[in-house]
Amino acid sequence: MERFEVAETVPLPVASVWKAHEDVQLLERVAPPFPLVRLKESNIVCTLGTQFTVRVELFGIGIDWQAKITHWDPPVCFVDEQVSGPFRIWEHTHQFMAITSESTRIVDSVRFELNPLVDGTLIRLGLETMFKLRMQNLKQMLVDR
Repeated sequence: MERFEVAETVPLPVASVWKAHEDVQLLERVAPPFPLVRLKESNIVCTLGTQFTVRVELFGIGIDWQAKITHWDPPVCFVDEQVSGPFRIWEHTHQFMAITSESTRIVDSVRFELNPLVDGTLIRLGLETMFKLRMQNLKQMLVDR
C-alpha cells in the first residue's frame, strides 16, 4: 500500500475551511491544469454517503473515477474512497485542525494501491506533485475569498 501526505496552514478559522470543502466543485477549482479533472455531476453537497464521478483526462485518455464519502465528522475530517476507477484501493482523508481561532492546518492523507502490473513509482510521484499543487491552489483560493 502506497501512502503520502501534504499539508498547509491557512489564516482562516476551521469553520470557514470546512465550509469550503462541503462543495464538491472545490475539486475542479483547486485542480492543476494537468491532468484535466472535471466533475460529471453538478450541485453536489458533501455529506456522509455522497457519491460523485470525476472524469480524469491524461494524454487524451479519459477515465471515470467514482468516489463516495465514507466518513464525515464536521469540522474535523472526512474521507472519500474510490467506488470504481483506476486504483485497486483509494482512500483520501481530509483533516482540518484549528491552530488558533484564526488559522487552520489542512492535511490531505492518501492511501492507494495500484494493479500489481503497474509500477507505482511514477504514479506516486505524479500524485504527490498534483496534490502539492492542489494544496497551493487551495490555500490561495481560501486566502483570496
